[in-house]
Amino acid sequence: MKTVSVATTSQIKEGELLAVKVENQKVILTKIDDKIYAVENKCPHLGMPLAKGKVCDRAVTCPWHGASFDLTTGENVKWVGSFAGIPLPEWSHQVLSLGKSAQSIPTYPVTIQGDEVSISI
Repeated sequence: MKTVSVATTSQIKEGELLAVKVENQKVILTKIDDKIYAVENKCPHLGMPLAKGKVCDRAVTCPWHGASFDLTTGENVKWVGSFAGIPLPEWSHQVLSLGKSAQSIPTYPVTIQGDEVSISI
């Protein structure tokens, strides 16, 4: 595992997402309750970026199909349930999932030295 500097603490805002590319990996950083977290910037449903999603209750919601992931653990909170941000009826969720099961997203360990934020990847 390699540790790489990715941002400064002032660049990462509470409840906002900062997209960075590290060692050919797309990652999003966020601050929740004054702690910084790093997760993969790719929804496991169709591989779309999560960085344009909304943050609510410690989770990011994919703007494309509504899957939500806990930003502190990477765990799936809700699988697909919308299309381009428009909620869809429950009966359509199975069709929209395209046969894929709910999955978590990878997380990356974060270290802070002074104002420098690094992740291990």
